[in-house]
Amino acid sequence: MVDAAEEQDRGALAAELALGLLEGAERAQALRLCLSDPVFAREVEGWTTRLSPLLDALPPVLPSSRVWHTVAARIGAAPEAPSPNRLHAWRAGALMSGAIAAALALFVVLRPVEPTARMPMAVSQLKGTNEAQVLAISYDPHNGILQVGSQAEPGDGKHAELWVIPQDGVPRSLGMMAHQGGAIPVDPAMRPLIAAGATLAVTMEDPATAPHAAPSSLPVMTGKISMI
Repeated sequence: MVDAAEEQDRGALAAELALGLLEGAERAQALRLCLSDPVFAREVEGWTTRLSPLLDALPPVLPSSRVWHTVAARIGAAPEAPSPNRLHAWRAGALMSGAIAAALALFVVLRPVEPTARMPMAVSQLKGTNEAQVLAISYDPHNGILQVGSQAEPGDGKHAELWVIPQDGVPRSLGMMAHQGGAIPVDPAMRPLIAAGATLAVTMEDPATAPHAAPSSLPVMTGKISMI
């Protein structure tokens, strides 16, 4: 479990990555964390979204001819003594950069961190004709995985097959279920059908011919889907 201090450090790391303040090993570490931790990646994306209006408000500044003369002087020409006007220009640029950095820092500190929006999970409690027969199912739309509880093992060679029945009333197979329960990956085309108000049903089918286009028998368990 991530404690408050570690969560605060991760938030600061996400903000620094979004601002482009990280370099070298620190930047590589933050990018690896983005790839391995979806929560951290969403936090970086949130900071980028929040900072974009501030950065877009800054007018584009083209380098003046002084900049190019200075580059040429450093590359091949002998250094010349800076004129008072040039010193003033560079100091003004430094002050402007400092002001921008201070504004960004103030923005990071004062802007309240908005919690990452969590996609609602789908849950269902399927019941059979026997009230003691209950099957709990949950679905995480973030990863497309159904978690199915354990159930009694059938003795007639048939296996339980899970179906989703949306508003059109046509059952679609979500796959065969192991009697000990576990995870069932949901086909991306089926995921939008797992929504509030839809029905989950279980029928007993021949596993040798699965998956099936339609159930061959009446459901032994059914339950409505709710979002939490």
